[in-house]
Formats: sequence, structure tokens, C-alpha cells
Amino acid sequence: MRVVSGMACAGLLMVLHSLGTSRSEDGVILGVWSKAIAAAIVLTLAILVFFVLSASGWKRISAKLARGAGRTPGFAGPVLLFAVPSVVFLAWFLSLSLLFLRFSFTAGSFLLALVPGSLLILARDNSDLRHVFAGTAVIAASLLLTLAAGELVLRRVLPDQIFNPRFGLRPYCRWDLQIDLPGIDPGGVLSTNRWGLRGEDPPADWNEYLTVVTVGGSTTADYYLDDSKTWSNIVQNELRAVNPMVWVGNAGIPRHTADTHALFVKEVLSHIKPDVALFLVGVNDMGPFLRGGDGGEGRLEDSGPRSWLFSRSMILQQIYKIKKVYIDGVQVINTVSDPPFRPEPLTTAEMPLPDDLHDLLTDPDFYRDRIIRLIAQCREQGITPVFLTQPLLYEDNSHWRTLRESAAFFQGTERPISAATFALMLGTLNSDLLDVCREQGVAVYDLASNVPHSEIYFYDSMHMTEAGAALTGSLVGRFMADYLVEAGLLKPSE
Repeated sequence: MRVVSGMACAGLLMVLHSLGTSRSEDGVILGVWSKAIAAAIVLTLAILVFFVLSASGWKRISAKLARGAGRTPGFAGPVLLFAVPSVVFLAWFLSLSLLFLRFSFTAGSFLLALVPGSLLILARDNSDLRHVFAGTAVIAASLLLTLAAGELVLRRVLPDQIFNPRFGLRPYCRWDLQIDLPGIDPGGVLSTNRWGLRGEDPPADWNEYLTVVTVGGSTTADYYLDDSKTWSNIVQNELRAVNPMVWVGNAGIPRHTADTHALFVKEVLSHIKPDVALFLVGVNDMGPFLRGGDGGEGRLEDSGPRSWLFSRSMILQQIYKIKKVYIDGVQVINTVSDPPFRPEPLTTAEMPLPDDLHDLLTDPDFYRDRIIRLIAQCREQGITPVFLTQPLLYEDNSHWRTLRESAAFFQGTERPISAATFALMLGTLNSDLLDVCREQGVAVYDLASNVPHSEIYFYDSMHMTEAGAALTGSLVGRFMADYLVEAGLLKPSE
């Protein structure tokens, strides 16, 4: 009992340290803590005082606990010994609170999680302890077997992944597309190759080919278009007209930003080693404009124990996905399609905009910094980066000024904005991209200025119809052919 009380006190002190040294955005208590944090501090102090007192009178406390424990089932202690720490583990792994990013809070919570079960076990009569310990061993073995069986089943049911599982690149998957969207024919096929990318299997004589991977979000993935009609595949056709020894793989992943692309280069492209990475970026980096702050995605850390566990456990991968969908509210690709695009009137006045939209940002250089890091990551891996600006249906004119920006991805922003303002914000990022690429000596094509703002080319605010993908593929393909020949990366066939 003294050991358990000491463990509880140590855990409470660690938690109290984390709470006391935290600073809330809503610092209404002493200008430091929110009401919730202040209440947690008071409660933690009260519990700490209780355990300090119980430690001094442990014989009397243990006698009361023994009487109470005798009225509880024998399995209650062992179950709590595993159940409560498991809950704390999941809360830490899923980062349900920012406090779990602090070691003292996490370690203290784990210590406290061991207390209820330990108290119930140690408070039982000595004659019962042997049975309780045996039951604890059985529960531990059962839990391990269940987890092992779950891992085996998931590995059999779900396709294996060659690269970091956070990217969801599952090899040799196939979906028949039944799409009801303007500008897209139903009955297409979405499939992946042995690396989980869209496109043909990588050639066996890899080093003999010019290899290109297109990297971006959903506007690169072209999920609702047949494999043959994605702009990435059309770029491949354009380049093969110059030299048939060209391979293009499509690594578009919805919601990915320039920041996430840098991780993709590090975790995936470093293993593939393509000659060129072709990036279509911009629209998914709009978060800092629309939600304030740094627009952070709240994603799993790039390294550390969470990342290590995630990459090795399919059970944790599925739990993490459930959390992202049902707690974080991340939009998923459903079995139907994106909702029909319906422009909505803007019913409230927008706030006045500054001449330079960078003034709306907490960090005006955030996007430039992301692109610079992405370029550096490519160069570190020996990959030639090429960039495209992001085209859009909206533009800055009187028509779009009266309509609300209604992309599903950005619903729930702090204030409504017009479609024209959205276009200005994206144009600011596109301009930053052009500037950085010129400063860094990196090839860039201003796709946004060459795709008309027409519903012929977009089925919603940003995603392309078949005509849009065909135009994009043709424009980008010709630009890439000229650039790659000039750079000596592509030799025209005789």
C-alpha cells in the first residue's frame, strides 16, 4: 500500500507540474489558466492530499480497502489494472489532449492509471492473492493473444503496404467507378500498381527510363476519373511521344499540403528514387488563410514513439483512422462521389481586405518556407523538383464576388468569404510559389494562368472534369517535354 500510495503521489505531482506550467489561450484564471485547467489543478491537489494522508495512515486505509475489496469480484482488480492504462495509452497515442505532448503529463497519467487496479489487488486477503495473481496472468496472456490475432487478421484482410502506412498506398487495388458528376463519364476504373500509386507498374529496367512521380492532393489524384484520363497519365503520353522510355506514377493523396509532401519525399520517394517529382500544390495550404494560426493539420508526428508504433501495428492504424474520421471530422472519399457543386449567394458582407493578403496571415512566409523545405528535401534525395501552380474555377470578378466559397473541405471556417476572395488567397500562394522557384532555380509552370475559369474544366471549385484533366495533361506535358529535353534529362528518340 505504501508503494501504491507513493506511485499515486508521484503521478499526481507529475500531472500537477504539467497543468501548473501550462498556459491556456483563454487565460481567465490569473491570466494563465482556463477554467478547465484551473479546475483540474484544484482536483489534482485534492487527490494528492488524500494520498499523502492515506500514506501516513496506510494500515487504517488498507483495512477499509480490504473490506471493500472483499465485496468486489476477484477479476475487478486485474481488469482495472489493464483497462485503465489501455485507455490512457489510447488517449496518448491519439493525442486527445495537447497535454499528452508533455512527457510529465503522460508519465504521470500512466502511473495514476495503475493505481485503481493495484489498490484492489493488494487490498484483498492474503488467501485470495494467489488466485488474483493467477487471474492477472490469464488476462495479460489473453490480451496479448487477442492483439496478436487481431494483427494477423488485419494483415491477411488488408493489402500490405510497402512504404510508411500513413500514406495509405495499397498495392494492386481496383475500384469500378460509378460517378454522377458533370464532365465525367461513368464506368471508369481506379487502380493502383505494385507501389500503391496510380499508373502502370514501374518498369523492371528502372534506371533505363526517365521516371516521374506526380505529387499533390486530390486535384492530382483525380479519383473520379478513369486511370487513362488522369492528367498524370496524359503527361506520360505526351512525354512518350518524345521518347517511349518514360514512366509517370500518380501519387496524389487528398488533403496533403506542401508540408506533407516533404514528408512523402522523405518516406516514399527516397526509396523509389524517381528522376523527377512534379508537384501540384496550393489549395490544401489555404488553412492559415481560412482558419488562422499556422493551419496545422494535427497529424501524427514525423518521428518518435507514436510514429514507430503506428508504422508497426495495423490495429493502431485502424484506430487512428477512426479517430481522424469521427473525432477530427476529416472528410473521406465515399462510395458515391463529391456532392454536386451549387454556388451559394454570399449573404453577409466580407471584411475589408488589405492590399497585400499576406497581412491576413500570422506567419506571412509560411508557404514560402514550406516550398523551400520541399525543394531542399528533393535535392537531398537527388530528385529534380518541378512545380505547378494550382488552377481554380473561381476568379476575382464581380460574378464570384457575390457568391460564397463553398468547397466542402473548408466548411466551418471562422467567417464566410466570397469565391473571389478565395481566388485571391490562392493567387497569393501561387505567386509565392513562382517567386520561390525563381529564387531557388527550380522549374515551375504557371498552370493556374493557362486553365480557363470555366465549368467545362471543373466539376466543382477546384477538381477537374475529363476536359480539365486533358487540358492540364496536354499543357503540362508539353512544358515538361521542353524542360526535360533542355535540361538533358530526356533525350528525343530517333
